[in-house]
Amino acid sequence: MSKTISETKDNFAIYQQSIDKYFTNVEQTVSRYFQAFTDLQEEYIHAWRNIIRANLSVQKEFVTKSGFDTTMPESSQEIIRNMTDEFLKTRSVRDQIAISTIEVAKKNIKTFSDNASSFADLNRDIMQSWISLCTPAK
Repeated sequence: MSKTISETKDNFAIYQQSIDKYFTNVEQTVSRYFQAFTDLQEEYIHAWRNIIRANLSVQKEFVTKSGFDTTMPESSQEIIRNMTDEFLKTRSVRDQIAISTIEVAKKNIKTFSDNASSFADLNRDIMQSWISLCTPAK
């Protein structure tokens, strides 16, 4: 009759059981964490937009009730439109760089993970060489 991992006293089996339990928990909670973060980010953007709109509304009301002329020269309007367009282009490039960096990091981690067995085999060969050097011949 073989022992289950939870019944054994073997250090490595207990360690492996703990590692498996930990990563199972991480896998179960990471998607909820990122969803909560995404929800928070969306709520922040929504609040930021509402705050700016509310402030503009108050400013517009003040200027209108004060009787100030709110017409803007076409050249100023063009400058504002161009600044907005350039800002959006800059943001787009920044976002593309960030996404590309994340994708490269993801590929590097996957490559490292895929090669873990090769690293273990190499370490096993090195260990065997050391053991053979340290073990007296019979």
